[in-house]
Amino acid sequence: MVEGGCGKCIQYLMFTFNLLFWLAGCGILGVGIWLRVTQGDFATLVPSIPFVTAPNLCIIAGVIVMVVGFIGCCGALKENKCLLLTFFVMLFIIFCLEITAGALAYVYRDHLEKFARDDLTRGMDQYGMDGQSGLTRAWDLFQTEKHCCGVNNSTDWFNRPVWPNQSWVPDSCCKPNYRPNKDCGQSGNILQFFEDGCVSALKTDFTFNLGLIGAIGIGIGLIQILGMVFALCLFYRIRNEGTYA
Repeated sequence: MVEGGCGKCIQYLMFTFNLLFWLAGCGILGVGIWLRVTQGDFATLVPSIPFVTAPNLCIIAGVIVMVVGFIGCCGALKENKCLLLTFFVMLFIIFCLEITAGALAYVYRDHLEKFARDDLTRGMDQYGMDGQSGLTRAWDLFQTEKHCCGVNNSTDWFNRPVWPNQSWVPDSCCKPNYRPNKDCGQSGNILQFFEDGCVSALKTDFTFNLGLIGAIGIGIGLIQILGMVFALCLFYRIRNEGTYA
């Protein structure tokens, strides 16, 4: 057992730290599920890189944080060297993976646009087809919310291989002041449609998500270092007291 004021202080700090860590994981998981329910359709637009979407990242991070926090709490309460060592190793591995993922995301950040462009082009070809209701809904939602049309611009809808010489665009491409008109997308007047393509809006979302993830990752990384220090201090104190008992 950990004896002495200093030892108990470390034990309580370790438990408090992991309890907060576990509660943070619950919160992150809850946000991820909420985003998944409300924005899950957007993931169908870019199936090549679904892990970059905020809902999936929050769910994965939340589950990992909850598991690690639970192990840390148990290790601190039971003063179990095996659990404390497991907690330290898991934190260290996650810390290394975070650094690796951050480096890879920075190195290959320019490739995201190519993946997004290819996925959007393929998805556009399947818009409105049988069995593609989810993809069709995702396109309409994204174009409406992001005020974009097509991949590069609205003329992309006129050059789809499945419907050559198409002269209409989805109504979700119409600017708000023209949308009350029924079938506004069939007017063929590009002045009534959003000028920007959706690939630029998607790239902006990815850039924001990666930046946000990077900032959160730095904060979590500092907390992880603190957690590893607490775990090692408690582990060696328990081991030394067991040796000299």
